[in-house]
Amino acid sequence: MPSVIITGADRGLGLSLCKEYLRRGWVVFAGKYMKEYNLLEDLQATNANLHIVWLDMGSAENITAAASETAKILNGAPLDMLISNAALMGEVDCRLRQPPMNLEAVWTSFRVNALGPVLLTEALLPQMEGGLQRLCYVSSEVSCLDLKHRYEGAFPYPLSKTAMNMGIRTMHNDLHPKGFTFRLFHPGWMKFRMTDGSLTETARFDPDYIGERAVEYFDTPLPDEHRLVMVDFNGYEWPY
Repeated sequence: MPSVIITGADRGLGLSLCKEYLRRGWVVFAGKYMKEYNLLEDLQATNANLHIVWLDMGSAENITAAASETAKILNGAPLDMLISNAALMGEVDCRLRQPPMNLEAVWTSFRVNALGPVLLTEALLPQMEGGLQRLCYVSSEVSCLDLKHRYEGAFPYPLSKTAMNMGIRTMHNDLHPKGFTFRLFHPGWMKFRMTDGSLTETARFDPDYIGERAVEYFDTPLPDEHRLVMVDFNGYEWPY
């Protein structure tokens, strides 16, 4: 039975990915961080293949502990896939001409959004040997240097997401020759899921719809696995 770990699984795209992989018969390790959300627990009540793992992507110690927990549950079986989905927007008022700029908000976003995926990948590599060895990362339009003229806003999120892309490029250069394959995904503007499971009316897409499209992209072998590209839910490539 294939297995996957999904970060930021409390709500939104992460929760939708959990539901889709469970539907497909995978063992799912769901990274939980938001204590006010119990949607994962509700899902676990009817899915024995769902394992909830406390996962703070801003803490190297917690990342190591989460990797140890998955290894214990798998008991020697390989972990097939990592989906790094968790992200922190950061302080929305951290921008030019609004002094004093809160640099701590920037550092926090970098720890979670840019360094967290790298640290988690490193921690899980030994468990992925012999499995599918698929590494998937959720990025964003705001990480694209070529498109930045379309976005005016706070610094933490776009800075950290662009740095994340570079981290993934660096890992790709190292790990692809060793048999690892990569997916970089731009999900689009999704509706926000509340603690009761309902969705806001703002934004364009239901995260369940995007989750289904994302899983198709993550699971399907590509004829050009040597290329690292960012692809959206319609299969279009984006500059980054």
